[in-house]
Amino acid sequence: MNVVVLHGSAHVGGDTDTLIDAFLKGLGGESAHNTIHFRPIDMNIAHCRACGNCLGGGGCVIDDEMQNVYPAFSKADAVVLGAPMFWGYMTSQLKTLFDRLEAIVSEEHFGGKDFVLFVTYRSYYGSTVEWLQRITAWSGSRCHAMTCQTFDTETGRDVPISDLPDRLLEAEKIGQEILRIREAS
Repeated sequence: MNVVVLHGSAHVGGDTDTLIDAFLKGLGGESAHNTIHFRPIDMNIAHCRACGNCLGGGGCVIDDEMQNVYPAFSKADAVVLGAPMFWGYMTSQLKTLFDRLEAIVSEEHFGGKDFVLFVTYRSYYGSTVEWLQRITAWSGSRCHAMTCQTFDTETGRDVPISDLPDRLLEAEKIGQEILRIREAS
C-alpha cells in the first residue's frame, strides 16, 4: 500500500504525530508499506496564485517542493492528515499544501483513497472534518476522521495524548480497519 502522511504540526513527536504512529502500527507498521512523510512547515511551499494554469491541464506554474507531493499524493492508497486545530481550522502550513493540490484536483488523483484525519484540538474542530467529508464524498473516497480534545476544560490544562490510551488504541484500530478493507479488495 502507498501511504502519504501530511504532518500539519510543527511539533515533531507531538500529539498528532503520536496518533499517526498508532495508526501506522495498526497498518502493520510503517515499513510494511511504501510510506512517505511530508512536513509542510519544513518545506518550501508557496501559496496558490489562482492563476488558473492548472485548470487547463497545464499543471502548477510554481516550481517548489509541491512537485514532490503531487506524484506521491496521486499514487497514494491512503492519505493521512495530522491536523492540530489553530483557531478552529488546520494549521496554515497544511492549508497551504492543500490549496496547492488544486493543481491536481480530479477524481483521477483524489478518488479511491482512504483519507485519514487526526484532529487534535482545544475547543473546536468541525470545519476540518466537514471539509474532508465533502472531498471524500465528491471523489468517491473513504473518510476516517478521529477528533481528540487535548485540553481539559475543567482544569484549563493541556492533556498529552500519551495520557489518553483509549484514543491511541482508536487510532490503531482505524489502521487495522483500513488494512482489512484494502486486503479484501
